[in-house]
Amino acid sequence: MKTSRMIASSFRTMARYKLRTFFMMLGTLIGVAALTVVVALGQGTRTELLHGIARMFSGSAILLSAGSGMMGDDPRAGGPTSTLTLADMDALAAAVPAIAMADPMQMGGTRTVVYQSNASDVRIIGQSENAGVVWNRGVSRGSFFTAADVQASARVALIGERVARDLFADVDPIGQQIRIGNVPFQVLGILEPFGIDPHGLDKDNEIIVPVTTVMRRLNNMDYLASAKILVEPDADLDATVFAIEDMLRERHGLAIDEQNDFHMITPVQVGHMIQATNKTFTVFLPIVAIISILVGGVVVANLMLMSVNERRHEIGLRKAIGARARDVWWQFLLEATLITTLGGVLALAVGAAALQFIARAMDTTPIFPWEVTLMGMGIAVLVGVIAGVMPARRAARMDPIASLR
Repeated sequence: MKTSRMIASSFRTMARYKLRTFFMMLGTLIGVAALTVVVALGQGTRTELLHGIARMFSGSAILLSAGSGMMGDDPRAGGPTSTLTLADMDALAAAVPAIAMADPMQMGGTRTVVYQSNASDVRIIGQSENAGVVWNRGVSRGSFFTAADVQASARVALIGERVARDLFADVDPIGQQIRIGNVPFQVLGILEPFGIDPHGLDKDNEIIVPVTTVMRRLNNMDYLASAKILVEPDADLDATVFAIEDMLRERHGLAIDEQNDFHMITPVQVGHMIQATNKTFTVFLPIVAIISILVGGVVVANLMLMSVNERRHEIGLRKAIGARARDVWWQFLLEATLITTLGGVLALAVGAAALQFIARAMDTTPIFPWEVTLMGMGIAVLVGVIAGVMPARRAARMDPIASLR
């Protein structure tokens, strides 16, 4: 039988058994679409995460945290969190020459921020005038607050892009007054867009105010949560870490057998985190999706075997009028291959539509992994061929006389 006639016959059979064809295609469709979506989301998340890590932790930076060293509004228990102070930071800057610049921080928590009749829950962070340089994030419009603002605990604020959209819509935020809780603040600038940070927090939905303002006007405290320290490029990072540790232990009056009441994260630890992240996104997630494709292949194989049993009379009739066993074998193998291929093609459309929907919901740019999707289609077709071998062999070996009874 000619290949063209086999293909035409396969399409007629698929049209005749619509429900079975649908379920056979569904297994492949789900597998390839899952591979597309999982890998695309993984690549997008990985890109944003690594970009955020690169911006937050350069090769010459140290993150110093009080107590357990956890960043955020709810640090874990593990020691006192009120021992790190602005005086400590001044002492470190004076005693450790390798320190180029530091940004002391205190968290203001998530608070209701109001502009006229608009209100939004926003994360408040207190930082110094060095924050723009230390964290590699300045303002896209307006100006950063100054050292004088920090010294005076000024009520000035830098708002994220999302805050600007939620509170001000089409109004220019620069120079406008907002209320954080009951405290009025003047907006000096809009922060550069950032996205999601390594902790999963939306950095565009935050407001930065002088660290002293958070400490004295919002939190009523005199200690810091953390500080990011930039080290001179030619300095010995390990030696700097030891110098900071010795200085803080002495200032905090810690005995030799006492644990540190602070914690430092270095680029080496960040490197380990990046490796773990890469392993998750490049190995585990695609494996899960490929397993879905293989499961789809099992579904195709089972349904094709059922099809052979249901089409015994058709097979017997074909053989009785001259069809060779090889023709029947190719017929069933071709049907399995066509069904899985069509399922893979439909998966492209479904995966692309799902990515567009998810991207709009998450306010991100979709990344369509063509190379991975085409690989997934190739795997799906291969699985379809393998899944069709056994049913095709059974059909080819059927006795036409027994089949026609």
